Amino acid sequence: MEMQPGQMAYDRASTVFSPDGRLFQVEYALQAIQMGGTAVAVTYASGIVFVAYRNLPLSTLAEAGSIEKSFAIDTGLGCVTAGLIADSRVLVEHLRVEAQRHRLMYNEVAPYSHLGHELGTLLQQYTQYGGTRPFAVSLLLGGFTDHVPGLVELDPSGATIGWKAYAIGRNRRAVADYLEENLGESRTEETAFQLAVKAVAEGSPTPFPPESLDVAILEPASDLRRLSPADIARRVSGLPFIGIPERKTTGSR
Repeated sequence: MEMQPGQMAYDRASTVFSPDGRLFQVEYALQAIQMGGTAVAVTYASGIVFVAYRNLPLSTLAEAGSIEKSFAIDTGLGCVTAGLIADSRVLVEHLRVEAQRHRLMYNEVAPYSHLGHELGTLLQQYTQYGGTRPFAVSLLLGGFTDHVPGLVELDPSGATIGWKAYAIGRNRRAVADYLEENLGESRTEETAFQLAVKAVAEGSPTPFPPESLDVAILEPASDLRRLSPADIARRVSGLPFIGIPERKTTGSR
């Protein structure tokens, strides 16, 4: 993000508007999200596919599965996140608590649209009160209305928008354009999976191994089903962008 003249006078707090009506702290949070991996959600006839790219640690000692980008909220409710993982955990825990509160009060699964607007209100509050910073996280929250799948996108400003399929994180505009161009009217779980994985590849400048993908599938009246690394590797086998990225060598020492 290029610094504009006079910007420093207005970017020290999330509660101060610039003369042209901008909240720079919110824009900085959006920029932080762009530094993370791409995450995509695609609805199909009876469910939702979540696919996220994980920036794996360079060390071979790290467990790839410990980096989570998709999260179960309740039965028939799940989300995928992009941005700071620590911030993601706080918001996911908030969604889980609100989902259980709704279940205890009304004896039903909370509508995903209701949870989305409730979380959007929390996110907006962190742009309005001093002494806080916006959450550097975007989410795609998925659920069902009468077994019809739907998605709500939330960003650090607290804005909520419904989608059939969408992308967040790195290169989200290019990835969203790819989804718009290739999203057909009739989608199965497999076609939605293939589209989501190819869309994530649009956001990656280099090939990546299958273990870089966090894949989960959500269906009505079921808990979020996360695919195992072996299952992901089998389903993406043969795709041209799956592989080991080339590493620059500096010579032997």
